[in-house]
Amino acid sequence: MLVDLDKAVDRSGLEQIELKGWRTRKSNGGEDYEGILVHHTGAYDSMTDAKNDLEYAWWMAATGREDLPPPLANLALSAELVVYLSAAGNANHAGEAKASGPMPAAKDGSRIYIGIEAMNSGSQGWDSIATLPSGEEITYFEGYARLCASICYHYGWPASHVRGHKETSVTGKWDPGMLDMDKFRDRIAAIIAQWEEEDNMPSAAEIAKAVLASKIEVKGGDGRDPDKTRKISVEQAIKEIHQRQTKNS
Repeated sequence: MLVDLDKAVDRSGLEQIELKGWRTRKSNGGEDYEGILVHHTGAYDSMTDAKNDLEYAWWMAATGREDLPPPLANLALSAELVVYLSAAGNANHAGEAKASGPMPAAKDGSRIYIGIEAMNSGSQGWDSIATLPSGEEITYFEGYARLCASICYHYGWPASHVRGHKETSVTGKWDPGMLDMDKFRDRIAAIIAQWEEEDNMPSAAEIAKAVLASKIEVKGGDGRDPDKTRKISVEQAIKEIHQRQTKNS
């Protein structure tokens, strides 16, 4: 079970709300996760209905439908870009999945896909703007992409492992509507690449250590031959300068 799903979401910068019991919540299906399946719920989501969003997230997590037991998603995402952590285990969201991109076919797609249900009618678009806890304002499209990128980055999956339900459904599902999956994956890949570059950059401490260890040429100062050129570390040069200043003070 994905009991670290909260950590997987962290890099996105989106607000998280944990639905009590999410770490042990699951259906009877198996788990062998390889990617993410994105959906829309089919109901319009406004920007001012946080109470309704929470209730809807709980309905998907703990109530479900008459023909489909809960949980119905691992994560829910509102237009306000709030992530609701719903279930760490198999969630009934995918149904049978056909092969899509690098992802294999599966009788139970929920076994191989983490399911994200975005609160969206499918025809309202993804251009609404929400404010993150950091104060940054971004679109629903960008928030959804960052959420997927964060999960992929945490588990080591490429952007190609993010598929739309409309790409895997064997029954004609069309979600997520008005979302170009190729452009969506391109944005996810760009975000992952940016994070990889940031994480591979040396820290300030590492840079300082490298600078201090680097060698420079200095003339004299060894107390014997004032014209002799020596190659010493920057750190040693600083120490010698400090010693001379202390001696002359």
